[in-house]
Amino acid sequence: MKAEKNAALFPKVPSQHSVTVLYVCNVALTPRADMNIFTKIPGLAQQTSKLGSVLQRAFYGSSGRVTLFEQRNFAGRRLDLTSDCQKLSDKNFPDKCNSVQVESGAWVGYEHENFQGRQYLWDMSDKGEYNCTEKWCAQGDHISSVRAVKQDSNTPRAQLFERAGYSGRKTELHDDIPNLMSRHSLNRVSSIRVMGGTWVAYQEPNYRGAHYVLERKDYNSFSDWGAQNSTVGSIRRVRFN
Repeated sequence: MKAEKNAALFPKVPSQHSVTVLYVCNVALTPRADMNIFTKIPGLAQQTSKLGSVLQRAFYGSSGRVTLFEQRNFAGRRLDLTSDCQKLSDKNFPDKCNSVQVESGAWVGYEHENFQGRQYLWDMSDKGEYNCTEKWCAQGDHISSVRAVKQDSNTPRAQLFERAGYSGRKTELHDDIPNLMSRHSLNRVSSIRVMGGTWVAYQEPNYRGAHYVLERKDYNSFSDWGAQNSTVGSIRRVRFN
């Protein structure tokens, strides 16, 4: 009787067919390109972050998934990405983007090809929905390349130094800081050591203005993270889920 019950819950797949089947809550799901499991089963991604990561890798690969739209409010031509793209022109997508929807992971768009120029972070803040360029502090709608942000599972930890070469006054962070000046009397940062987590530094307080993604490594000078000067007004952790 028990064997019959298990057979009903987990039917055999004929050996001559190569099919990947994922069982979640006794429901057999066969991956399809147009299927988003996170919306098909309400609350599934919220059960555990570990399960969410496994499902993300199974359906979208390790990077996640992001959709770029030519017009505001998720309208016009669209481009779905699940991996880095050095040239959006290679995907026959115009070099203008006015809204973005992040389904999983975190992404950074660049003003120029080959991940050069001004950076724009798109992560899971505000449910990953950016209906206009103002949402990501853009000065225009020009986007020419996009890459996935590397996720680091270590406890968030970053050291900020007043001068280049990890010298001068040092401040250690473990959480978001909306205003570095008011919290630490600091608004000039010339070198950074990211020892855990993934961060984004903004030139203005309250997470506004030009910003730069900081993945786990040492940054000897502000030019290493793509900035033109050492001004940092706020800093926060990148949201991957």
